[in-house]
Amino acid sequence: MRTENSSSDVVIVGGGIIGLSLAYQLALQKASVTVLERGQIGQEASTAGAGILAPQAEMEEMSPLTELCLASKSLYNSFVKELVSSTGVDIEFSQTGLLYVGFSGEDQQELARRYRWQKERGLPVQQLSPGEALEVEKSLNPNIVGALFFPQEAYVDNIKLVEALRIACGQTHVQLITGCQGISVKADGPYVRGVESNSGFWKTGKTVIAAGSWSGMVATPLTYRIPISPVRGQVIAVKSSLPFLQRTVYSHKGYLVPRRDGRIFLGTTVEWAGYDKSVTVDGVHQILSATLEILPGIKPFPIQNFWAGFPRTAKMEIRCWGRLK
Repeated sequence: MRTENSSSDVVIVGGGIIGLSLAYQLALQKASVTVLERGQIGQEASTAGAGILAPQAEMEEMSPLTELCLASKSLYNSFVKELVSSTGVDIEFSQTGLLYVGFSGEDQQELARRYRWQKERGLPVQQLSPGEALEVEKSLNPNIVGALFFPQEAYVDNIKLVEALRIACGQTHVQLITGCQGISVKADGPYVRGVESNSGFWKTGKTVIAAGSWSGMVATPLTYRIPISPVRGQVIAVKSSLPFLQRTVYSHKGYLVPRRDGRIFLGTTVEWAGYDKSVTVDGVHQILSATLEILPGIKPFPIQNFWAGFPRTAKMEIRCWGRLK
């Protein structure tokens, strides 16, 4: 029997960082919001990643996506201040910059290419010699051939960010429904009527799909369907008793992200493995190989944890339907 649930101004399918952030901001604008999460709040890509906020380092060229990411980053300081002030949760937002390093002639050419297009666009980036890079991060492999420094790149403790957003949504009366999988968006012509789920029908005039790797499983009234596939990323956490790394260090093979408690996150793989979250020997080998090229002094550090998730999704998008007033 079909169950009719309460009506909301907006229903968001997906309770990760994107879905919760949207819900919180909409609630601040006095909208009633319901978030439908197939599992538990924030327990997929939102807590599987390392928390890097680095659109400049990760983008290979200027594009509409790059512009969107840069615009998003420009809003992050005010977003963090508002969120921390309202919840009291320190999400460890750190804008200490990112060091993109190279160890071969090919790497050197790629660093030069990235430097050129970013300088042409007026983006903040510095080209460093090996000696200058070693002054920025003393523990780097001395075989480094060069680096780029992105002073405005940042990182955040994404697990604490999920917790802060969960609290903020509770404070603003967002309805968080767990164990509820969005199945399809229902509409009459151009007007959204609601979302069908495994726990009944949720009436709404506006719907956002922010379900990450599972977004493509939500049927819609659109005449086209954009394929969305999960990409597995494995991560290793090591622990240092002394401050060892001050900022994110990145290469085309991997990255290292510090935490205030001495942990360093090492990543990642990019694997087309379906929805399999296994940590594999090959994945661990790839990560450790990249890590030791960047930071050989990390060898004695104990491995504290390892995991896998789907922080990268091919052709992932957030889709929104409904007539906004």
